[in-house]
Amino acid sequence: MMPELKAMLPEWIGLAVLCWMFTVELLHGDAPRDPKTKGVYRVPVGGLAVIVLSLLFVCGKKAAAFGGIFQSDMPAVSMKLFFSAAAFFLLPMFRKYFTDAGPRLSEFLLVFWICFLGMFFLVSSRDFLLLFISLEIVTLSFYIMTSYAKKDTESIEAGLKYLILGSLASAFMIFGISLLYAATGSTAFEAVRVAFTADPQNTLMLIGLLLILSALGFKIAAVPFHLWAPDVYQGAPPPVAAFLAVGSKAAGIMVLINLLSDVFGAFEPGRKMLFSVLAFMTILYGNLGALVQTNIRRLFGYSSIGHAGYLLIALAANPQDGYAAAFYYLMAYAVSTLTAFYVINITVQAVGSSAIADFRGLASRSPWLAGAMFMALLSLAGVPPLAGFAGKFFVLLAAVKAGLTALALTGALAVAVSLFYYLNVVRVMYVDESIKESPVPITLSDKVILTVLMAGMILIGFYQSPFLQISLRAVSAAK
Repeated sequence: MMPELKAMLPEWIGLAVLCWMFTVELLHGDAPRDPKTKGVYRVPVGGLAVIVLSLLFVCGKKAAAFGGIFQSDMPAVSMKLFFSAAAFFLLPMFRKYFTDAGPRLSEFLLVFWICFLGMFFLVSSRDFLLLFISLEIVTLSFYIMTSYAKKDTESIEAGLKYLILGSLASAFMIFGISLLYAATGSTAFEAVRVAFTADPQNTLMLIGLLLILSALGFKIAAVPFHLWAPDVYQGAPPPVAAFLAVGSKAAGIMVLINLLSDVFGAFEPGRKMLFSVLAFMTILYGNLGALVQTNIRRLFGYSSIGHAGYLLIALAANPQDGYAAAFYYLMAYAVSTLTAFYVINITVQAVGSSAIADFRGLASRSPWLAGAMFMALLSLAGVPPLAGFAGKFFVLLAAVKAGLTALALTGALAVAVSLFYYLNVVRVMYVDESIKESPVPITLSDKVILTVLMAGMILIGFYQSPFLQISLRAVSAAK
């Protein structure tokens, strides 16, 4: 098999699926807006299954394409499997929301698939130009998806805010890359690594590095680049907010790991100091900001900022422990967040509001949804023995091993703060009486998906050793 074909096999399949989706849309674009009759939904689901098989085929085989600017290795394949697993749970959410809410599902899935493929190229980039192009594909897709509910003024407002602040982050990124090119004469990771290792005090390269880190801080909603998160989470359609919370954050963290390990390994002790300060501010701001929220999607916006802080702790720790802890945390965070947003997606459509007060009596109206949300909130708070506890444990353990005891204590205290606002939602669901008595409808397929997600929270929390081994293998080439 040709090296380029082997390295990019999942991407070629993804592009073929994209072409097929375009064909389906062109042939049936003027037909009635019933996605069930067009196969629009089945195409990406089938494509995902084939992509997962191709990822398993190339797993463990290091290969490069296009002169080394694209690389398929274990960390990249692991993240692509992560994105694919998340997409399997996001697709039913998209279908449910856009079938009930009115906007066309077929057009939305095209944008989603472009974003999904952009993430694949992003984590395999070994050149700053490919990195920037991939990042812009992902970001532009998110702008469209955020504002896709055209009749919802909050969605349009969220998309506009995201666009304005995202454009600033893109400017930081391209300016940082231009400074690196001015200092080294190349945009390849390897060439920049050699130059930076030889002269780690080079002013141009340091400024370029800080600008690039600032742009990536925007992607993971780290303080002080977090301003977009609460408004976008509140205004975007719930499935899009879930995709932002899981996909954007995971992609940003993986790119940071790639840069710190493959390019800026000589950035010591600046790495530990910089990420420690960012982690402290991010955890503090995210958790304190969530305390006063009355909208559940806005609450998760602030909560996502707090979770970004834990991931930054992992990046501040020693690479051999911290990077594996970050991947473990991403798995725990993803399964818990997807569960919570799956419940939010169903409940918001039933009650017509995302105010926390409108979740009153959910336990009596839908015990299944309330139970899934209860478990997700406990996991996100870090209550044992669920997935979130294991994720936080390994992150804080890595911090202690790196001598960041004060930062680890900050993370531990933040757990207590997060319990307050998470348990407030639990109180509303289980203690407060509902004004409406009608049950919240939930289908059998919804129950199956929620059961799988809840099982994931339990398995990742209980069986820490196998998932830790997966995390270690996932970042084995990034240490």
